[in-house]
Amino acid sequence: MTITEVGIYTVDDLHAYREERPNLVVQLVEGELVVAPGPSVEHQSVLGELFLILSAAISASHKVLPAPLDLRVGERTVIQPDLMVVPRTVSSGQEVEEPPVLVVEILSPSSRGIDLVRKPEVLAQFGVQHYWVIDPLNPSLRVFRLTGQTSTSGQVVVGDEPFETQLPFPVSFRPADLIR
Repeated sequence: MTITEVGIYTVDDLHAYREERPNLVVQLVEGELVVAPGPSVEHQSVLGELFLILSAAISASHKVLPAPLDLRVGERTVIQPDLMVVPRTVSSGQEVEEPPVLVVEILSPSSRGIDLVRKPEVLAQFGVQHYWVIDPLNPSLRVFRLTGQTSTSGQVVVGDEPFETQLPFPVSFRPADLIR
Protein backbone atom coordinates (compact mmCIF):
# COMPACT_ATOMS: atom_id res chain seq x y z
CA MET A 1 0.00 0.00 0.00
CA THR A 2 1.22 3.51 -0.78
CA ILE A 3 1.50 5.86 2.15
CA THR A 4 1.15 9.56 1.48
CA GLU A 5 2.51 11.64 4.32
CA VAL A 6 0.59 14.89 4.60
CA GLY A 7 2.56 18.08 4.91
CA ILE A 8 4.72 20.31 2.84
CA TYR A 9 8.00 18.51 2.38
CA THR A 10 11.10 19.66 0.53
CA VAL A 11 13.71 17.94 -1.60
CA ASP A 12 16.00 17.85 1.46
CA ASP A 13 13.25 16.07 3.42
CA LEU A 14 12.92 13.57 0.58
CA HIS A 15 16.62 12.74 0.62
CA ALA A 16 16.66 12.35 4.41
CA TYR A 17 13.59 10.08 4.31
CA ARG A 18 15.21 7.90 1.61
CA GLU A 19 18.38 7.49 3.69
CA GLU A 20 16.33 6.14 6.58
CA ARG A 21 14.27 3.79 4.38
CA PRO A 22 16.48 2.46 1.56
CA ASN A 23 14.18 -0.44 0.60
CA LEU A 24 11.21 1.79 -0.22
CA VAL A 25 10.41 3.88 -3.28
CA VAL A 26 9.97 7.43 -1.97
CA GLN A 27 8.86 10.29 -4.21
CA LEU A 28 7.89 13.91 -3.57
CA VAL A 29 4.70 14.96 -5.35
CA GLU A 30 3.68 18.58 -4.88
CA GLY A 31 5.12 18.68 -1.36
CA GLU A 32 3.77 15.27 -0.24
CA LEU A 33 6.00 12.28 0.42
CA VAL A 34 4.66 9.23 -1.40
CA VAL A 35 6.08 5.95 -0.09
CA ALA A 36 5.62 2.57 -1.78
CA PRO A 37 7.22 -0.87 -1.56
CA GLY A 38 9.89 -1.83 -4.07
CA PRO A 39 8.77 -3.23 -7.43
CA SER A 40 7.76 -6.86 -8.01
CA VAL A 41 9.46 -9.34 -10.34
CA GLU A 42 6.56 -8.97 -12.80
CA HIS A 43 6.94 -5.18 -12.76
CA GLN A 44 10.69 -5.44 -13.41
CA SER A 45 10.14 -7.97 -16.23
CA VAL A 46 7.81 -5.54 -18.01
CA LEU A 47 10.35 -2.77 -17.41
CA GLY A 48 13.10 -4.87 -19.01
CA GLU A 49 11.02 -5.79 -22.07
CA LEU A 50 9.94 -2.19 -22.65
CA PHE A 51 13.50 -0.92 -22.13
CA LEU A 52 14.68 -3.21 -24.95
CA ILE A 53 11.83 -2.16 -27.28
CA LEU A 54 12.35 1.56 -26.69
CA SER A 55 16.15 1.31 -26.92
CA ALA A 56 15.81 -0.31 -30.35
CA ALA A 57 13.28 2.30 -31.53
CA ILE A 58 14.88 5.61 -30.55
CA SER A 59 17.37 7.57 -32.60
CA ALA A 60 21.02 7.96 -31.67
CA SER A 61 20.21 11.44 -30.32
CA HIS A 62 18.22 9.96 -27.40
CA LYS A 63 18.72 7.48 -24.57
CA VAL A 64 16.41 5.40 -22.36
CA LEU A 65 16.92 5.76 -18.61
CA PRO A 66 15.33 3.22 -16.22
CA ALA A 67 14.41 3.71 -12.56
CA PRO A 68 15.62 4.43 -10.02
CA LEU A 69 16.48 7.90 -11.31
CA ASP A 70 14.96 11.14 -10.09
CA LEU A 71 13.08 13.51 -12.36
CA ARG A 72 13.07 16.90 -10.65
CA VAL A 73 9.91 18.74 -11.62
CA GLY A 74 10.49 21.74 -9.34
CA GLU A 75 11.13 22.49 -5.71
CA ARG A 76 8.18 20.42 -4.46
CA THR A 77 8.16 17.47 -6.87
CA VAL A 78 10.78 14.76 -7.44
CA ILE A 79 9.47 11.54 -9.00
CA GLN A 80 11.09 8.32 -10.20
CA PRO A 81 9.44 7.23 -13.44
CA ASP A 82 9.98 3.62 -14.44
CA LEU A 83 11.45 4.74 -17.79
CA MET A 84 12.36 8.08 -19.32
CA VAL A 85 13.51 8.83 -22.86
CA VAL A 86 15.71 11.92 -22.86
CA PRO A 87 18.03 13.66 -25.32
CA ARG A 88 21.62 12.40 -25.14
CA THR A 89 22.58 15.96 -24.19
CA VAL A 90 21.00 15.53 -20.73
CA SER A 91 23.79 15.98 -18.21
CA SER A 92 25.17 13.11 -16.18
CA GLY A 93 24.12 14.52 -12.79
CA GLN A 94 22.16 12.84 -10.01
CA GLU A 95 18.76 13.74 -11.52
CA VAL A 96 17.03 14.77 -14.74
CA GLU A 97 15.97 18.42 -14.58
CA GLU A 98 14.41 18.97 -18.01
CA PRO A 99 11.24 17.47 -19.50
CA PRO A 100 11.87 14.01 -20.97
CA VAL A 101 10.66 13.22 -24.48
CA LEU A 102 8.66 10.32 -22.98
CA VAL A 103 7.86 9.18 -19.45
CA VAL A 104 6.58 5.62 -18.80
CA GLU A 105 5.08 4.20 -15.60
CA ILE A 106 4.26 0.55 -14.98
CA LEU A 107 1.29 0.24 -12.66
CA SER A 108 1.54 -1.55 -9.35
CA PRO A 109 -1.40 -2.03 -6.99
CA SER A 110 0.13 0.66 -4.77
CA SER A 111 0.71 3.21 -7.55
CA ARG A 112 -2.53 3.38 -9.54
CA GLY A 113 -3.85 6.67 -8.16
CA ILE A 114 -0.53 8.45 -8.33
CA ASP A 115 0.37 7.16 -11.82
CA LEU A 116 -3.06 7.69 -13.41
CA VAL A 117 -4.14 10.96 -11.74
CA ARG A 118 -1.38 12.93 -10.03
CA LYS A 119 1.57 12.24 -12.32
CA PRO A 120 -0.21 13.22 -15.56
CA GLU A 121 -1.03 16.58 -13.96
CA VAL A 122 2.49 17.14 -12.66
CA LEU A 123 4.12 16.04 -15.92
CA ALA A 124 1.83 18.31 -17.94
CA GLN A 125 2.79 21.31 -15.81
CA PHE A 126 6.44 20.40 -16.43
CA GLY A 127 5.88 20.23 -20.21
CA VAL A 128 6.22 16.47 -20.80
CA GLN A 129 4.57 15.84 -24.18
CA HIS A 130 4.20 12.05 -23.97
CA TYR A 131 3.32 9.90 -20.96
CA TRP A 132 2.48 6.18 -21.13
CA VAL A 133 1.07 3.97 -18.39
CA ILE A 134 1.40 0.20 -18.70
CA ASP A 135 -0.89 -2.13 -16.71
CA PRO A 136 0.79 -5.54 -16.37
CA LEU A 137 -2.16 -7.18 -14.57
CA ASN A 138 -4.53 -6.47 -17.45
CA PRO A 139 -1.99 -6.04 -20.24
CA SER A 140 -2.72 -2.60 -21.61
CA LEU A 141 -1.19 0.74 -22.47
CA ARG A 142 -2.82 4.11 -21.80
CA VAL A 143 -1.37 7.01 -23.80
CA PHE A 144 -1.42 10.55 -22.40
CA ARG A 145 -0.50 13.52 -24.59
CA LEU A 146 0.04 17.12 -23.65
CA THR A 147 -2.75 19.32 -24.99
CA GLY A 148 -2.15 22.93 -24.03
CA GLN A 149 -1.19 22.64 -20.36
CA THR A 150 -3.19 19.47 -19.71
CA SER A 151 -2.20 15.83 -20.08
CA THR A 152 -5.09 14.16 -21.89
CA SER A 153 -5.72 10.42 -21.77
CA GLY A 154 -6.45 9.22 -25.25
CA GLN A 155 -5.59 5.93 -26.84
CA VAL A 156 -5.89 2.72 -24.80
CA VAL A 157 -4.42 -0.44 -26.32
CA VAL A 158 -5.31 -3.79 -24.75
CA GLY A 159 -3.77 -7.27 -24.86
CA ASP A 160 -2.79 -8.45 -28.33
CA GLU A 161 -3.87 -5.24 -30.05
CA PRO A 162 -0.91 -3.60 -31.77
CA PHE A 163 0.22 -0.21 -30.52
CA GLU A 164 1.83 1.85 -33.27
CA THR A 165 2.90 5.45 -33.04
CA GLN A 166 5.15 7.93 -34.80
CA LEU A 167 5.37 10.25 -31.78
CA PRO A 168 7.59 10.86 -29.97
CA PHE A 169 9.43 8.37 -32.24
CA PRO A 170 8.30 5.43 -34.39
CA VAL A 171 7.66 2.33 -32.31
CA SER A 172 5.23 -0.59 -32.27
CA PHE A 173 4.50 -3.41 -29.85
CA ARG A 174 1.61 -5.27 -28.25
CA PRO A 175 0.99 -4.84 -24.50
CA ALA A 176 0.65 -8.62 -24.13
CA ASP A 177 4.20 -9.04 -25.45
CA LEU A 178 5.54 -7.14 -22.43
CA ILE A 179 4.16 -9.87 -20.13
CA ARG A 180 6.28 -12.94 -20.77
